[in-house]
Amino acid sequence: MERYKFDWENPAVIKRNKEDGHTIAFSYNDEADALGRKAPESKMTLNGMWKFRWQRGLDNCPEDFMSEDFDASDWDEIKVPSVWQMGQETGSYPYYYASTYCRALSRKKNKIPSIDHKMQEIGLYIRDFEMPECFDGQQIFMHFGAAKSAIEVYINGEYVGYSQGSMTPHEFDVTKFVHRGKNKVAVKCYRFSDGAYLENQDMWLLCGLYREVYIYAEPKKCLRDFYITTDLDAEYINSNTTLEIQVNNYDGSGSAAVKAEIIDGDNRILMGEGETDGTSKLVFTKLIEAPKKWSAESPYLYKLLLTITADGKTTYKSIRFGFKKVEIIGEKLLFNGKQMMLRGVNRHDFDPDYGWAVPEERYHQDLNLMKNANINSIRTSHYPDDPYFYDLCDEYGFYVMDECDLETHGVRRKGVPGDNPVWTNAVVDRMERMVLRDRNHACVFMWSLGNEAGDGSNFSEMKKAALKLDNTRQFHYEGDFNFTKSDVISRMYPVEAAMKKLCNKEPIEITLYDNIANALAADSKPIRKEDYCRPVLLCEYAHAMENSLGNFQEYMDDFEAYDHMHGGYIWDFVDQAIRKKTPDGDQWLYGTDFEPYEPGKYTHLPNTTAMTGSNTYFNANGIITADRKPHPSYYEVKKVYSEIKVKEKDVKAGLYTLINKKLFTDLSDFEFKWSLQAEGIEIQGGTVDINCEPLSQVDFDIPYDLTVLPEKECVLIVSFINKYSHPWCEAGYEQSFDQFIVKKTASVKAAAQGEISFNKNGNAVYVKGEGFDLQIVKGKITSLRYDGKEYLKEPIAPNYFRALTDNDISNFNFVPFLIPINPYFNWRWATNTAKGSIKSVNKNEKGQLVISVNWRVKLFKDVTSVFIVNPDGSIELTHTGTPKMFKLLRFGTKMGILREFDMVKWYGRGPHETYFDRKTGGKITLHEKSVADLEHHYMRPQENANRTDVRFVEFRNKAGKGLRFEAMGETPICFSSWHYTQEELQKAKHIHQLTHKDITTVNIDLNSIGVGGDMPGDAQVREKYKLKPGKVYAYTFRIQPIK
Repeated sequence: MERYKFDWENPAVIKRNKEDGHTIAFSYNDEADALGRKAPESKMTLNGMWKFRWQRGLDNCPEDFMSEDFDASDWDEIKVPSVWQMGQETGSYPYYYASTYCRALSRKKNKIPSIDHKMQEIGLYIRDFEMPECFDGQQIFMHFGAAKSAIEVYINGEYVGYSQGSMTPHEFDVTKFVHRGKNKVAVKCYRFSDGAYLENQDMWLLCGLYREVYIYAEPKKCLRDFYITTDLDAEYINSNTTLEIQVNNYDGSGSAAVKAEIIDGDNRILMGEGETDGTSKLVFTKLIEAPKKWSAESPYLYKLLLTITADGKTTYKSIRFGFKKVEIIGEKLLFNGKQMMLRGVNRHDFDPDYGWAVPEERYHQDLNLMKNANINSIRTSHYPDDPYFYDLCDEYGFYVMDECDLETHGVRRKGVPGDNPVWTNAVVDRMERMVLRDRNHACVFMWSLGNEAGDGSNFSEMKKAALKLDNTRQFHYEGDFNFTKSDVISRMYPVEAAMKKLCNKEPIEITLYDNIANALAADSKPIRKEDYCRPVLLCEYAHAMENSLGNFQEYMDDFEAYDHMHGGYIWDFVDQAIRKKTPDGDQWLYGTDFEPYEPGKYTHLPNTTAMTGSNTYFNANGIITADRKPHPSYYEVKKVYSEIKVKEKDVKAGLYTLINKKLFTDLSDFEFKWSLQAEGIEIQGGTVDINCEPLSQVDFDIPYDLTVLPEKECVLIVSFINKYSHPWCEAGYEQSFDQFIVKKTASVKAAAQGEISFNKNGNAVYVKGEGFDLQIVKGKITSLRYDGKEYLKEPIAPNYFRALTDNDISNFNFVPFLIPINPYFNWRWATNTAKGSIKSVNKNEKGQLVISVNWRVKLFKDVTSVFIVNPDGSIELTHTGTPKMFKLLRFGTKMGILREFDMVKWYGRGPHETYFDRKTGGKITLHEKSVADLEHHYMRPQENANRTDVRFVEFRNKAGKGLRFEAMGETPICFSSWHYTQEELQKAKHIHQLTHKDITTVNIDLNSIGVGGDMPGDAQVREKYKLKPGKVYAYTFRIQPIK
């Protein structure tokens, strides 16, 4: 009995009647229209509303739905492009899997591929269209930009063809199926196919026709495909340019005359002219002298104009291209002769409302945000994107690593694809189609064979096939264990020790842990010393899972210190949260929110790999939110990735060094502004007239006067300002900055005059002074009143806990039912059970009241607090303690004050959230926000809103009254604030569940542990950012009324 009944489950069938891949370019009757990239008359979109029917299972599917007389009037409608699971109610739900498959796909090795017919989902599409008269007598093609996971296409009741391979076009020659006037197209789309085994990317599983659908016409003798290459000479000045042209002759007779020209404004260069009958390619070569080069810094584009004349008719095609050369020489990756530094991000093609049907404006948003954050490279993780994306990258200037639609995360140890010949045709086809579609784009500098799909000979076949189509680019594949497929050493998520080895070209061996991890999900590979003869890049690093991206500056420091290190790609750019709009506001949903809707058998266990919880909220790893709002980590990236730096040389003399790390452009497009500030207020400022050539540095003077500085901390800020507007920013946008503390001061204040009275009653002290009174019970300030008004909602008390970040949860992320036993919860226990006893109450010679408290705190020793109450009502609080075991989460003080104290002003790093290991991008100056604006809403609620290196912070009400918290001595404080409690933050599973309450929670801390982010879902906080056991922690801050 035949194993496979249908094409969609048979790996031997990947296409029927499907056109080969090719560059996307349309025919024009007018040369000016072709060069102007106007909407072509030869193309007609089929986007819009289609009749639609969805079902689960194969039974009762109308077999004649494609017939011309089929009545679909009672069907629903669906928008094309779209996915079934978002934007409309179809009955189909999104599923999120980070490392495994839907239940419909068997993961048993001896059954792969096998699809449960009862769980299969089918979407039937129907629409009518009128054939344009101008298409008469031409070759007609139907193009589906993308479809998941497989489609059958019918026109006017006749079968046209079958296609799978979701992320590249599905195109068919429909000439013999269409006619003048009204036509009917019907599509049968399958959610699951054998091809789905090759599409196990860490993303939502969606499906449908989600990129543009259109028909287009070509002359019977047409320019079917062409490919231009620019080989720069040894000096990277002139270009040996080659153009290959494939003419298809659909009527099989006669020949066509072809002319190729390079257009640059009013200048035209003839590449070549020739005649062909379509049986062989035309090849033109030309030495182009000193063309302007394309780079991410200066994306200069030329136009290629192709003219074809046949049968008395002339038509034109045009694309844009750039002169460039990418090469590897030894251990260096070069672009136009200069060593590349990849300041990159991974990016999923995703929209929170429309899924993979990404609106064009999102591409502009994304690229604008990237340019503004000094990102220069994008890895299309883990599949080719919409063609519009590449057009914009050509224009904006990005180095794109174009990645094949291949990931078999959950079955890569089961011969998928490995060396298994069952999958060879499929994976080679996917690679070829990506290369053929995208090889003329200037932005594409490297091909990637896929992601996390194991290793094997099939990858060699993919590379071999791709090299026949394009030999001008290098190849990447992180899963290559013997460096026969990848031209670079690619690594994921190196922790500090592994990063050190990569930098020092030391061997990396595989441990027992690595072997276990490799058997489950990882691709850790050994690297021998002799393997370091090629460039090193990190295809994924700095895992930005919500409150993350710690020690990012250290990565860049390593990249820049070693010639063989070439940067990498942050994981990743944008959160993949799904937005559900409700009358009460937006809800942001993640994997487990849809888990109950997935069908299964009663014998099914939770659909996870190694009991992993990575199918829950691992879809939020971006430096921006799903609706394109920057996370705080975005600003860290912006600062660290900046190619413009200033370093101090002689602060007293005002001598500094400007460094330009750009490869090809000077800094004449920037204005350099300086501002000397005293506690955030500018006291001197100006601009510096200076330029700096690429890859060079120059010393310059800043004409400040340090002899007239006030007795305050003074900070110099040098800003790099765009002089001109760009598509991504207006003139005046600050591209980056550097800052220097030129004068330090410690906070010192003499005690005010006045009388203080107190009453000690057991373990409580009641204090009264002029215009204030307070109460300390068991070591906590339980009441604080100024002018008779109570300021506290919750006591002022020690705090050693924080609502766990995703990284804090660490490996418990992968076994979520064990999260409650995470050792970090010991610090919540320690905080909640801390007991203080008043040791002494005395007045000193300054008239201050000194209250000493001893604490009994779990997992701590020698914990004390000292309260010094001044006659003016201010309180100096010193807290000291030594953790005995476990890494400490936080050493600080928490309180709840009145909700009305909502306006916050602080002097320290900001304006965005910063942490111990993520603060390089925080500017030290004076900032103001409301408490609500201090909060940061991660998809899954967690620790947020912290500000570091704070000298003082004030909370005021509308009348201007409130409290000021000020660091004492040279050690600054950290603070955070929310309109909810720490416990409420810890308990909330979704941000819409975390509502504002009648409280302003304030945390005044010495510090908290870094957020980390070296590994997915595991902080791996580096040593210098840990709060370690056995170390004495102590700090002092002042609480002062603002009257």
